[in-house]
Amino acid sequence: MGKGQWGGSLVLMAEGMGTGDGSWGDDGSWGDDGSWGDDGSCAGSARSERFITVDDLILFVTTERVERSLTEELNRIFDLTDLGKPSRVVRIEIKQTANSLTISQLLYVDSILKRYNMQDANPVTTPLDPNVKLKPTENDTEPNRSNEYASLIGSLQYLAIATRPDLVYAVNRLVAYIANPSLEHYSTAKRVLRYVKGTRNYGITYHAHTNRPIGPTDSNQFYRFSDAAFANADDRKSISGYVFISNGGAITWGSKKQTTIALSSTEAKYVALSEAVREATWLCHLYGEIGSIQKEPILLLGDNDGSISMAKNPQFHKHTKHVDIHWHWVQDLVKDGQINIVDCCDPQQTADILTKQVPRPKFVRHVNELGLSDLSLV
Repeated sequence: MGKGQWGGSLVLMAEGMGTGDGSWGDDGSWGDDGSWGDDGSCAGSARSERFITVDDLILFVTTERVERSLTEELNRIFDLTDLGKPSRVVRIEIKQTANSLTISQLLYVDSILKRYNMQDANPVTTPLDPNVKLKPTENDTEPNRSNEYASLIGSLQYLAIATRPDLVYAVNRLVAYIANPSLEHYSTAKRVLRYVKGTRNYGITYHAHTNRPIGPTDSNQFYRFSDAAFANADDRKSISGYVFISNGGAITWGSKKQTTIALSSTEAKYVALSEAVREATWLCHLYGEIGSIQKEPILLLGDNDGSISMAKNPQFHKHTKHVDIHWHWVQDLVKDGQINIVDCCDPQQTADILTKQVPRPKFVRHVNELGLSDLSLV
């Protein structure tokens, strides 16, 4: 990418298809059978969205004419350098074909491996060793705030957030010990690097046309898995995990320790459902802002009958009367028909790898379900 300053040299990368027309308004808005809103969206038959990072600007447009017209208008105000379709943004590499789009971070992965002298490390097939049970450092009277450990975890964290959901659980476990890491924690982090070495070519692929492999069919563009692992060994708090799938690949995912101690696996998974619904609501609003309104209830897949029953049936029960009221708003969304919670069997629960260490065969299956694959083989 080129360099520049806002108002001086600005990098422009644009893409589009079809036909359309547009113009600037007297108030500085852009319209094409519509106009720019305060949120940066354009209402009407043709749409444009902007993504800005530092001095780089990416345009997402629905028509080629909008692209040309908007570029011409922007050139009258700024000194732009048109780099064509984006290929690398914030260390994420993008490859687009007529029927698919992939995101990966091969160059970033190689830089991490080189920084920690792991270019020639022997690869492993899972991020964590199932036989190693991590625990806090016993001698915590003299904290060892290892800058190298923190730097390594930070590098892995960005990789896990951006394009590698298969790393999320392992990285989150290691983050818990960042204040006082032991040799075992550092060795485990190095094992994650060995897994990254063996999967350095992995990326997420989104296809133009895909069939949903699970759950009832609908017209929505995404669906979601939600899960929780009950009572971790450190402080007995459960871990929630979720992932949204669209066009055959993961589009947003997360794994976090719950803020309260659940008294049962049903309660833990009910809390995870509620957290998942919040993300679903945000995603629905996001899709709506870019002109893709989800017209049917959002499909949410869970694997615990008790938690699903709690969400669908808001009756008072002695085993759930202690659950904090702010988790219960999921019941309103189910009642209003905004969310459709469906049971899935455990082997189909893709969010499993975001909450716990699973056996290798199950791990490999869920990695594939996330849309991750070796792009060098494509």
